[in-house]
Amino acid sequence: MVQCVVKDVIAHPSVAQGGELTLNCDDGELSVMRNVFAVSSPLIADLLSTACTSVKMSGTTKEEWLLVISQLYPIVPRPELSLQQLQQVLPVVHKYNFPELLQFVGSRLATKLPDSWSLDPSAPGYIIKWLVTAEQLQLGDLKKAALEGLRS
Repeated sequence: MVQCVVKDVIAHPSVAQGGELTLNCDDGELSVMRNVFAVSSPLIADLLSTACTSVKMSGTTKEEWLLVISQLYPIVPRPELSLQQLQQVLPVVHKYNFPELLQFVGSRLATKLPDSWSLDPSAPGYIIKWLVTAEQLQLGDLKKAALEGLRS
């Protein structure tokens, strides 16, 4: 599923034609729409306040950014990310300050995670981890879902 979303995003005309900004990821470069990124992230807007055309995105991969783009760009229909993909995107949108996308990802996690809640610390749906994450990132929908999961 991961590769399917990534392949679809790469093939989309708004991604295929590239943009005015290059993200230098740990595993290579990705050309993106400068204005979309600047409007969506105050942090990136600050980085782009100069005339730079390239930004180092430490600790991230092209695949992670393609998943972010799948939710950020006007791609219709919007690709539905799996639980694993949402977990992959969450740290990126938090680290690079995409506030609206962060809340959206939190809401999607709140919808998908209850099916896999667990009290096993090694499980991907470890409820305590998600409750702490929701509190730290101020993700109200996810926090509410985790608290409801603890009650049941």
